[in-house]
Amino acid sequence: MISVLADAGCTLINPLGPPCLPSDLHKLRNKLQSVLSSDSSRKSEFLQGLSSYVNSHSNLRRILSPSRRVGLGSLRSDSLARVLLLVPSVQSDIQNLLLEKLPEYFDVDPAGKDIARLILNQFRWLDFLVDSEAFTEKLLQVLSISPVHLKKEIIGSLPEIIGEKNNKTVVDSLQDMLQEDSSIIVPMLDCFSNLHLDDMLQDQVITVALSCIRTIDAEHIPYLLRFLLLLDTPTNIRRIISHIRHQLKLVGASNVWTTQQSKMKGKSVVNNEEASILDALRTSLRFNKVVICQETLNELKSLEKVQDHKVIDIWLLTLVYMNSEPLQKIVEKLLKKKILEGCIVETMFDQCVSGNTDLARDYLPTLLSISEYLLACKEDKAREFGIHMYTNLFKELVDSYSRQEVLGALITHVGSGISHEVSSAMDVMVLLALKYSQELVPLSSHITGILDYLEAFSVENLHKVYETFSLLAFSAEVTAGPFGSPISNELLVIVRKQLSHPDLVYKKMGLIGTLKIVSYLGDAKTTKLLPSS
Repeated sequence: MISVLADAGCTLINPLGPPCLPSDLHKLRNKLQSVLSSDSSRKSEFLQGLSSYVNSHSNLRRILSPSRRVGLGSLRSDSLARVLLLVPSVQSDIQNLLLEKLPEYFDVDPAGKDIARLILNQFRWLDFLVDSEAFTEKLLQVLSISPVHLKKEIIGSLPEIIGEKNNKTVVDSLQDMLQEDSSIIVPMLDCFSNLHLDDMLQDQVITVALSCIRTIDAEHIPYLLRFLLLLDTPTNIRRIISHIRHQLKLVGASNVWTTQQSKMKGKSVVNNEEASILDALRTSLRFNKVVICQETLNELKSLEKVQDHKVIDIWLLTLVYMNSEPLQKIVEKLLKKKILEGCIVETMFDQCVSGNTDLARDYLPTLLSISEYLLACKEDKAREFGIHMYTNLFKELVDSYSRQEVLGALITHVGSGISHEVSSAMDVMVLLALKYSQELVPLSSHITGILDYLEAFSVENLHKVYETFSLLAFSAEVTAGPFGSPISNELLVIVRKQLSHPDLVYKKMGLIGTLKIVSYLGDAKTTKLLPSS
């Protein structure tokens, strides 16, 4: 074996490191091919000698490591093993030899892992495969018994190693392995993505991926979704979306106790994996939005039974809304229809945002746009849903910026001049003042502008305005200094001016304000909060 290599120009025994190769590798391979293909006995002796030589770990590492080439100084070249793999007459034998060595380095020290990786690297991007079918079969046999870390690396490298001739065998084998070990899903998807699959194999791969939605770890679902939605075609996208809807358990606070326990332990209630799932869907819609967005809406339109609707449907509508401006009107009408039919209810929205503050903040602009549409609808049920959305967004988003955005959207409704829209916006204001008066007081400067346009309100809405500001004024008094709170002072000044105004319209407004203030003064609960003066 040593003499054959030496005659071809390769120095196997090199005290300074890996074997020394000649500068012309093509010439080296041709010489080896000529000698080994013409004499079967020399070929057999060569392979036996090489097999004995690599029984030593150090020798195996030497032939796997990049070699120095004569005349090229310190530049590294292919390894000797790589050169031999490009000699047609011995390629299959060298492949088998290296693959049979691989299991010896499954469970050894970290240095052994390097040898396993070095062996694997020899097979990448070979110029040709003499017997690709036999090599693929042997490689898959070794793959099936490999430890997880190496199994993942081999699977991810399969497109670089076996080419395109045995895709059916690869897909079938990986499908079987996945049933035994779902942790290989990510490298498997990478492998499938880099194989040129025909339509039949692509359908098989999609079926495999869809079957994993419920079984794989949540951290892997974003990869799975991106893979599926990149494989979409007009003929399969509806099937993909339908399976995602039915099988994917998306965000939602499953129970209040879990949320409270997470908060008590100081843990982030937001699940980053759930955020990643939404981001994967959003990215897929953005880059292939026409087909996927339209088919998503078609899928949701086809649902007729109340029980068929899920929390994920709200997120899907939200994602389509934010990624496809031409479809926003369709999304709005579809959402309103589902709300009016009782298919999408308030508790479903609660599951979307409750305990998921970061998600609600990330999607706030879109959620506010949808809330604005619903609050402006003529139908009471749609506006009630919009009221609930505004209230819950204010509740979940505790940062000042987000709450200012919510209040700003409500002020826009108040200024619309449309009776039912103004009334619903003031309903939200009253609810916020009742439930979150302490949180609303520091932000009161963002809503006090309402008091400058009281003459534009109906009597019904005037009651709501004064109720809101009376609640805030009494809440502010609890922490105010000796001179009272700004909001209570402003409220009293306005009411006094109205009562002293010669115009009966303003007197009536002042009377409504006075009665509302007095009603809270007489409330046993609020009087306990007020100073004795």
